[in-house]
Amino acid sequence: MLGGSRPELQSLIAILVASLLALPPQAAAQAPANQAGAPQTTNLAPLPAESLTIFVLEGQGEIHDIHNRITSTPVVEVRDENGLPLDGADVTFDLPPLGPGGTFVGQQSTFTTKTNFQGQASATFMPNLETGRFNIRVTARQGNRTGHGIIRQSNGLHAGRTEATSGIFKFAWWKVALLAGVGATVGVVLATRGGSGSSVSLIPGAPTFGAP
Repeated sequence: MLGGSRPELQSLIAILVASLLALPPQAAAQAPANQAGAPQTTNLAPLPAESLTIFVLEGQGEIHDIHNRITSTPVVEVRDENGLPLDGADVTFDLPPLGPGGTFVGQQSTFTTKTNFQGQASATFMPNLETGRFNIRVTARQGNRTGHGIIRQSNGLHAGRTEATSGIFKFAWWKVALLAGVGATVGVVLATRGGSGSSVSLIPGAPTFGAP
């Protein structure tokens, strides 16, 4: 019986071979390509450009003494998007090209350096002889990430912060009060030692000096 069915088997094999040959080549190559693992694009979002933060550690509100050429060095700290200090970031300090301000090394208005392992960077400059307020613009960069900050300073005839200036005025009023107290004490002594024919009037306030 098996021998009698051989022609039918041959016909069936021929039909199967013809069906396989009729398949398009794209269908045959599709499976191996999928198995090979074609590269897939990731959906990771790029970091925002303004993702670095600049903190001013020293120099905010400083007043440089241009008379005695006394100055201070601004110091900033750069942190990443996670709030951690950023090592090796490029930090650029920009002084105004005109008006109150100063110059960095080499008489330049721009100075670039890198942050240390603490994320800190500084820039020493010499103030010019023009009094007034000015801003130091700070820019931090690392890769496609950036950050910006401003240090507000002034050139004046006295060094220190604004609070220190108000302290000078307080000291001046203290001296005036001391002089007023000394004047009142002298008046009391003169009144005590004065004769019966003389009279001394005590007027509270600051003493007045003039010709007799």
